[in-house]
Amino acid sequence: MRKVLWVLAGVVTLSGCKKDADAGVPTPRAEARAAAPAGPPPEEETEPGAYVVTREKVDAYVTYQQRMLEVYGQQVKGLQGLGALVDAGTPEAMAAARAGLKVVEAKAKAEAEARAQAGLSVADVNGLAEVVTAVIGQRQLGRTLQYEEELAKLEALQARLPEAQRAELGAQVASMRQQVEAFQKLTDVRRQYGDANVDAVLAREDDLVRNYQEMLRVFTGTRR
Repeated sequence: MRKVLWVLAGVVTLSGCKKDADAGVPTPRAEARAAAPAGPPPEEETEPGAYVVTREKVDAYVTYQQRMLEVYGQQVKGLQGLGALVDAGTPEAMAAARAGLKVVEAKAKAEAEARAQAGLSVADVNGLAEVVTAVIGQRQLGRTLQYEEELAKLEALQARLPEAQRAELGAQVASMRQQVEAFQKLTDVRRQYGDANVDAVLAREDDLVRNYQEMLRVFTGTRR
């Protein structure tokens, strides 16, 4: 029964929606592509990482996230206590598992409704989630590692040292400065997703960070 709860927990995510191809079952669209003569792919088909982010789509995604946070909060509450029932092996265990599955089904329905209300497709949610996660994740990692604060301390230490020792510390300071610059400018993320996509996400950075922090609060059960 423990496995049931792992399955239920596994569906809880802010990253987006699972695509049809993930199921491993050929769809009519996939079969049509296989039967079609070789040639350039349709315009709607893009390579991974080629999704084009716009300010309007990011605005819609922020709204979608906020709606889904409400859904996730309800889901977490609905799944509370199920683990103890299932692990206890009581007659109520299967009923508890079924109740948990209903919660998951309700989440899937709410997710589809949230997408429709925001005017986003599954491809939009998946594409936006990939870029937003890369950008906001890098920003949060930089804050967590406190590279800027550490660089300031290292520079202050270097300034107090005698000239000979200051030169010895120079390579370490330069390396730290490069790391800070990479986090600030999102160099690697921009290389992968393009400046325009990254800048569109950064335009709503404050809201996206708040959603990220609220997501952590919902799943960890911490209070505001």
